[in-house]
Amino acid sequence: MKTRYLLAGLAAAAFLAPLAYMEGGCTRGEALIEPYAPLLTQAKDQRPEARTYLTYPEWHIVYSADSLARHVKTRPPSAYPYTQDIGAFWSSWCALNRVADPKDAGEAKVMLYTIGYSFSVEMLVKALYENTLGRLAEGMGGHASSADQYAQAVQTHYGAFMHETPWYAFPFGSAFAHLWRLEGSGLRFHERRLALSLEYGVKSIYAGLIGWASGATLGADERTMRIVLDAPPEAVAAVDARLKPLGNGVYDAPRYAQFTDIAGRLAAANINVREIAGNDDIFITYIAPPTTATLSPSLLQMYLADADGMERHGESVKVVNLSQTLRSLPEGARLEHIYDY
Repeated sequence: MKTRYLLAGLAAAAFLAPLAYMEGGCTRGEALIEPYAPLLTQAKDQRPEARTYLTYPEWHIVYSADSLARHVKTRPPSAYPYTQDIGAFWSSWCALNRVADPKDAGEAKVMLYTIGYSFSVEMLVKALYENTLGRLAEGMGGHASSADQYAQAVQTHYGAFMHETPWYAFPFGSAFAHLWRLEGSGLRFHERRLALSLEYGVKSIYAGLIGWASGATLGADERTMRIVLDAPPEAVAAVDARLKPLGNGVYDAPRYAQFTDIAGRLAAANINVREIAGNDDIFITYIAPPTTATLSPSLLQMYLADADGMERHGESVKVVNLSQTLRSLPEGARLEHIYDY
């Protein structure tokens, strides 16, 4: 009986620790909020500015998926630093939550807690399994079975998929079905197929629930947004046809990774952005050598173990300075992502 209560207490403490951490020391004061009168005055064209900061934790999960895919190309799953990814998720959210307007953060935070807890549980389960039964199977059969190769291919596809589409839309059911069409033999093959079957099966069910909850909480996520540029339509069209002119310098632009690409093209063409979705601040990250001087005080900085010692820097930029900032990235740095709303 005492053991049962002890385990229940430990489980409750583990659940409450991130909540206490986030709500106890990662909040922003109202006095830090700067007023801004948007050029895009219609509510349908505006998105909460807090989302540019609170979008990063979602992308951290994307980067984790990419990192794991790169790792298992040449190294065993048991050697991946799963728990470091968990810590980086919560610490990065904490840093960015301190600069996000709390009035606009409520609904986004519900989703972030949901994916944060689920991501943490997933990484912990993987760490536990891969360092026990998984490591045993590696020791007896290596990590190059056809099921290992299939897992790496699915993981690579999964990471790339999330750069444009929410994770819960990934076809885990199809991944599960194709897994059981693989040919192979030996202990490692069968161990991987069973482990992956459980992973893809659980994710398929959970993804359906999260997809429903996301639509119910935040509404269907728009794939485009309105931006204001300081160039005429013909000049913008020459840079990128994905930008659709709506008149008076307003354009319809795709979101996610496409917008990062488009912003880089605009910067190279010396076209400045005046406003994005009714906001004057936006968060960006770039990858740079550890000795690189940052453009401004970093809101986020982390060492990337799988990127030859490079670091991720995250900075808040005024939208009107975005093009100039992209043209002025430090030597040896590359833009990673611009986090829209």
